[in-house]
Amino acid sequence: MSPKDKNSASASSGGNRSPHHNLKNIPAEWSERVTPLERTLVPKFAARAYHLPGNSLFADWLQYMLNNHPVIGICCHHRLHPLKTRQRCIIFLGSFAFGVAITNICYLWFISTGRDAEQEVFSIDLNAQESAHYSVTAGLVMLVTVGSGIHTIFDRFVWSVSACRCCRAGGTFESNSINSPNRSRWQDFGTYLVVLLVALVIAAATFIVIVRAKMDGEGQTEIPYIQDNNTTLTDIVDSVKDFTLDDFSFMKAYCIEFAVSLFVYYPFFDTVLFSGVLGCFRLPLLGGRPYEVRKEEKKNNGKSGTRRVSALEMA
Repeated sequence: MSPKDKNSASASSGGNRSPHHNLKNIPAEWSERVTPLERTLVPKFAARAYHLPGNSLFADWLQYMLNNHPVIGICCHHRLHPLKTRQRCIIFLGSFAFGVAITNICYLWFISTGRDAEQEVFSIDLNAQESAHYSVTAGLVMLVTVGSGIHTIFDRFVWSVSACRCCRAGGTFESNSINSPNRSRWQDFGTYLVVLLVALVIAAATFIVIVRAKMDGEGQTEIPYIQDNNTTLTDIVDSVKDFTLDDFSFMKAYCIEFAVSLFVYYPFFDTVLFSGVLGCFRLPLLGGRPYEVRKEEKKNNGKSGTRRVSALEMA
């Protein structure tokens, strides 16, 4: 083959290559399947980013709520989001079960230690046409502080593990995961781990609910099997057949609280975090959207003149 033919063949083969073929350690066929849009959005979705490149304030707030709300996100998440409908349903079920567990653990702690959950910590008096007195009890303070804090940590941990952003498109270990013969297993390892974790949480929550129902029904002040050594696990399980729906009336109250927290408190507090006011718009964790916009502007500094296309337009 003449040098001219070699150059022609080289140019022809180069023209067929993916524009992202030069990405380190990433096969050409994978680069053709994973678009630049995915490498931009997937890590941001997995990290629950407040801001997507080129989005307006309202577009960012809308995508944040649609992609991250525990219920709305099940049906309305972005097509490129690493957490799909099945994973979100599992996470939601785990969050509900963990909430049941932590709420009843707080209740059992008050009962077992002899403390009064209804003891007033402070009160609020409103001088309106009709005087209103609002009492804040020790049990409520425990749930709002310790219970809600642990619940939030659990939800964020499960989200991060299931999303597994480091092995997704654009992640730190993307090249290692896609070159592995078990590529899909590496990317879905977090999902399998979350399924196991949620199953354990559901089992624990079920046991705790049975224990509380047994204590309420018999008026006990000692936790069976833990403080009351005369009660065995078999006795607790056998007592289930004697329960009625009224024995689980406390679950109705929790379901109402859970619904209010999802559709009232969640949008409100997440909007506050989104605004960045808690972090003066500059702190990494509390700076919200303004902090992420500032980071993007610094990253794109020197690239002025390039039209910014919003993520929604790219999709």
